Amino acid sequence: MKGRLSMIGLLVLQVIAVILYPPDFFQEAPQAAVLPPTLLILLLLALAGMNSGVLTPIAGRVSLVFVQGLNVVMRLMMILPHLRASDSWNWPFFILSVIGIALSWLTIIWMERRHPRTLLLRRTESD
Repeated sequence: MKGRLSMIGLLVLQVIAVILYPPDFFQEAPQAAVLPPTLLILLLLALAGMNSGVLTPIAGRVSLVFVQGLNVVMRLMMILPHLRASDSWNWPFFILSVIGIALSWLTIIWMERRHPRTLLLRRTESD
């Protein structure tokens, strides 16, 4: 049961890391509104593939780490161009970007330290 709760916590952290943006960011850069849903869809596809047997647990873990790595890279690329909003600093965007990067980094480390079979939501024969 403890393993299942930690897996749910890991999934929640992954989703939060991907969708954490200030609302005004999408008003000033509407094309960026595609990024969070795309990463969320990739995350859900990796989870579905792992738990349906289409992907092996190792391939599923690599896919989840890839999505979080993309999140880190995209946020790093967007920090400097969006840091200045007109005449003032865009602190909400900066703070939420740093939190999103930290959450993605934390989930990457957490997933890499776990055995791939523990990342499955479904029961396996060895459980």
